[in-house]
Amino acid sequence: MMTLSIIFRDYLRVLLTLVSITCIPFTAFSIEPVATIGQPIPEKHVFINNNTILRTVRWHIEKVDVTTGDVLEKFGDLSYYNDVVFSPSVKQLAILNYTSASRITTVSIWDVNQQQQISEWEIPSRIDDDEAVFSPTEPILATYLLDEIQLWNWKTGEIVGQLIRENLPSFRTMVFSADGNHLIIASRDNLEMWNIKTKMFVGHFFGRTFDSIDYLTISPNGKTVAASDRNTAYFYVWDIDTMQQLLKEKTGIGRTANMKFSPNSQYLYVATKTGVLSKSGLNPWVGWDDKVCVWNVNLGQKIATFDTEFPYLEAINLSPDGKLAHLHYNDAEVIWNIEKNRKQEVWADFVRSWFRSTLGMSPDGKTVILVSRSYIKSWDVDSQQMRLLISAEDYNFEGLAFSPDNKLFAVGKNPWLQLRNIKTGKVELQFPDYIGYTEQIEFSPSGRWIAVVNDFSQIQILDVNNPKKRQLLNNRIGPDRAYYHNVTFSKDDKFISATVTTKSNNDETKYWMHLWKREGDFFKYMYAWRTSTLASSPVFTTIADGSTVIAATIDKEINIWKVFLNTTRHLTTLNGEGPLHFSPDSRYLYSNQDENLQIWDWQKSRPIHHTSHPEYISVSQDGSRILSYKKTGQYEILDLTDVISLLPYPVEPKGKQLVTFGKIKRNQLMQNYPNPFNPETWIPFRLADESNVQINIYSPIGKLIRSITTGTLSAGEYSSQSKAVYWDGRNDKGELVGSGIYFYTINTGNFSATRKMLIRK
Repeated sequence: MMTLSIIFRDYLRVLLTLVSITCIPFTAFSIEPVATIGQPIPEKHVFINNNTILRTVRWHIEKVDVTTGDVLEKFGDLSYYNDVVFSPSVKQLAILNYTSASRITTVSIWDVNQQQQISEWEIPSRIDDDEAVFSPTEPILATYLLDEIQLWNWKTGEIVGQLIRENLPSFRTMVFSADGNHLIIASRDNLEMWNIKTKMFVGHFFGRTFDSIDYLTISPNGKTVAASDRNTAYFYVWDIDTMQQLLKEKTGIGRTANMKFSPNSQYLYVATKTGVLSKSGLNPWVGWDDKVCVWNVNLGQKIATFDTEFPYLEAINLSPDGKLAHLHYNDAEVIWNIEKNRKQEVWADFVRSWFRSTLGMSPDGKTVILVSRSYIKSWDVDSQQMRLLISAEDYNFEGLAFSPDNKLFAVGKNPWLQLRNIKTGKVELQFPDYIGYTEQIEFSPSGRWIAVVNDFSQIQILDVNNPKKRQLLNNRIGPDRAYYHNVTFSKDDKFISATVTTKSNNDETKYWMHLWKREGDFFKYMYAWRTSTLASSPVFTTIADGSTVIAATIDKEINIWKVFLNTTRHLTTLNGEGPLHFSPDSRYLYSNQDENLQIWDWQKSRPIHHTSHPEYISVSQDGSRILSYKKTGQYEILDLTDVISLLPYPVEPKGKQLVTFGKIKRNQLMQNYPNPFNPETWIPFRLADESNVQINIYSPIGKLIRSITTGTLSAGEYSSQSKAVYWDGRNDKGELVGSGIYFYTINTGNFSATRKMLIRK
């Protein structure tokens, strides 16, 4: 007869065995990044000394060696919404942390050398970096709030004075005089001076012919102040004692980015920003004139000009000895040797994914490429090193697609399409026909054909074997013009599908999926079917019975159809959004859901249970590697090999609702319709909670065009024309705006998102 101890021992052994078996799949699901691509994107810079730069990145502050670019130290905790202000001596800095929920800015003062926080206090309003400035002589931080300048003792966080500014135009920025006795304040069309000790207004600077001040800087000797105009290419210099204007000059064809006086105050270095000025404002997409002009302030003459091959110059900083200049571009940094008049160091290993840029990973998961308007950058995943840096020379690269054999990548170089070697970047083929701006490029799985969606919402099919032959797919559904958005090929090159918008004569906007079938070397239109809103990029697969299946995301739901000769049949709907990717065996579908990767056993409508992983941007052809965004502003390659090895064992979720009807889970800003439009459009959105909604319309350079406030709205869907926000194409003055690309942003207090739209006249 067994004793109780033996029974308990055997029971414990069985229990431990069951626990081990149960835990094995979860342990195997652990994923480690295999590569990190790029460096954190720098945002602000200032020289600490001749050899060291202090700069801010997304989550912290760095000290950087000027010679090597190496990060020497990191300190400070920043969030996405933080602004940083440096003191003139760079011995202190202020971190401005605004919390939208409480509408409070927390001001933290740091000692740069000791890397320690000195003080912290709260201001019941939003304070941006151009609304705060350090005194060069006293422990005073000036901040702007409504019509009042508050003077704070930054050691204690106590208010030591106020400057009351009543009935004055919109505030822009401010700067202390070199002796700290005066504060110079710029508003929309005024430049004024205040006495800090008496708290009294001194007067206006003369010659106020500017449109809107954007930047102020004081000469080290304290005798002059310089300002740049927000909307023009002009800059100005005044004598501080007499308040008389000394210079009004125009530099370049763009607008002034910022300016710095030389340490001896004799020269003014003026950095001009990308773009061409026209009657309708600054157009940043036509040519560039990014350069630095050096002016002799005493003589009022331009004495030198220098530039680099990089576009989008954001700012310039000078070393204390005046021998080096730090040039901050949109996606690169250059250390310029002023004495030798040449580049000394170039740092360009930054991955900035921004407007009209495309980031992708090669099918084998070994190469990451970023295509922006101005540059192509390429990284080798195994070494994590940047391999290519190719200038467009006239900043017109657009779109990206990889050939299935991993040897080439396709990129638009307006108005042509190029095939480049993935290792060398050299052009191996340029298609001869005019393409236009490329909105999307897609290789067929065989590599024979390339589909291009251009800025006219057309689809052109190019033949790699015969570059002179191309096919323009039909662009009408009945009497209505079709505007194509996303396109893809089936695995066997047999079909092409695209997402479509049409607008009828009665202004009704409709959304469709189109399907073409290849007959020989041409693709013949088959049919179209309606969707509730615009679908995401579709993906194809072939299932066991040989049937073709297509999937696309509509309103954060994955819709899957089976393709027949004359119609499609809807198979299932899953929660999630794109990009979508079928596994090679067609059994599993990769998607994103709630900002995380989600893999589906889609034929059984069952999600695969796995630990949480960030949403992916791109996936290798075999599904073993995903490219994912990292909060630091970098990108990661994650290896999913262990997850794939367990995919034959999907787990049925318990108590989890796969599809939720009628309830909005989270806020969403959707694409306006129609788009392109002229002159009116509707902006749809969803609200998860009751919110006060504001829609802002911006020009390509970030100028606010129109602000539309709806008031407080209950949670729900606002996508129909009767509920969506209507814009008549006019600015706040009631004037019709011109053709071009505009941005619209939704703000609900705790949610903000931005999309682009196009007015075409």
